[in-house]
Amino acid sequence: MASITLSAAELLLHRLQALDVAYIFINSGTDYPPVIEAWAKARATGQKVPELVICPHENAAIGMAHGYYLGTGKVQAVMVHTNVGLANAACGVINLANSNIPVLIFGGRTPISEHSHFGCRNTPIGYGQEMRDQAALIRESVKWDFELRLADQIGEHVDRAWAIASSLPKGPVYLSLPREPLCETFAIDEAALQAGPSQQPVRYAPVREDIARAAEAIPCARHPVIFAQRGARTAGGFARLNSLVREWAIPLVEYWGTEVTLSADNPLLAGADPSAWLADADVILVVDSQAPWMIAEGDCRQDCTVIQMGPDPLFSRYPVRGYRADINLAGETDEVFSLLEEALRPLQAARQQHVAERAAYTQNRIQQQKNQRDALLHASQT
Repeated sequence: MASITLSAAELLLHRLQALDVAYIFINSGTDYPPVIEAWAKARATGQKVPELVICPHENAAIGMAHGYYLGTGKVQAVMVHTNVGLANAACGVINLANSNIPVLIFGGRTPISEHSHFGCRNTPIGYGQEMRDQAALIRESVKWDFELRLADQIGEHVDRAWAIASSLPKGPVYLSLPREPLCETFAIDEAALQAGPSQQPVRYAPVREDIARAAEAIPCARHPVIFAQRGARTAGGFARLNSLVREWAIPLVEYWGTEVTLSADNPLLAGADPSAWLADADVILVVDSQAPWMIAEGDCRQDCTVIQMGPDPLFSRYPVRGYRADINLAGETDEVFSLLEEALRPLQAARQQHVAERAAYTQNRIQQQKNQRDALLHASQT
């Protein structure tokens, strides 16, 4: 195709479109005229670019991108205004990081020049909003951050940001956008506008030996339990987790749950209190839980086998997290369940009697807990 001339802001929008970003949730300011002009030009000429959704506050912008990913599994973009907008977004970015939600965060940066450059400072606020290290406001909560320095690098930066955000464990990324390079124009091959991503996300799965060890431990356990904070995040993963619980008669505790893990009518749903199950457990399957129980209130048995599973079973971002991890199953939760289901299937017939006895014991215990809760509730109302 022919070479065309466009601005960094224009290429930014085209690359987001190519990466299947449907929306840019934006709280704008003096840093975004190049982006607004690029968006208006694209619409006027019939070119498809992401929708701009104007948000009254940065918390709303981050929250909408967060929720859109949970609903669709697609990475979206957020644009905030210089250091003040990024500061407002910080709490939401912490939530993204702790929930492994990939979002492309762009922060406008006050112009770096005072004169002689297109896009230079033209209002006093440009001085008050400058920081030596604006990204420091959220650096501990993002997987990658950088500042655009050369206009013609915007495409590769956006592709890289998307690939890193989408790599396991997923999470937010951040790119600062000074106004001058956003305004700068350059020549580019037209085919590059909608080309596929130049970098692909990193994915991984547990090694076979670890899956085999987990599959060996679960059927033989007398008192297994699952502690889950997040779900499998896909319909298939949700179904597999429900199937695992039913077929192997394993109670599941949603302690500090942030996502639904089991259907409400599943008879093995054992409430939200891990302490009731922790003392007896001989096998614990921790499903993507940053704190499956409170160690200060009681820890697992010394002879218990603890299986940690999720995109980052050790939660390596956290400086202090001392939970046992005898077996780690690292990968997308739904894919790990698929591998575990496959490994457990051949063992099921030989353990039917054991599982039936475990099911009767577990469901009776869950019913006793419900009766105790109902009695306490009734007593409090009389």
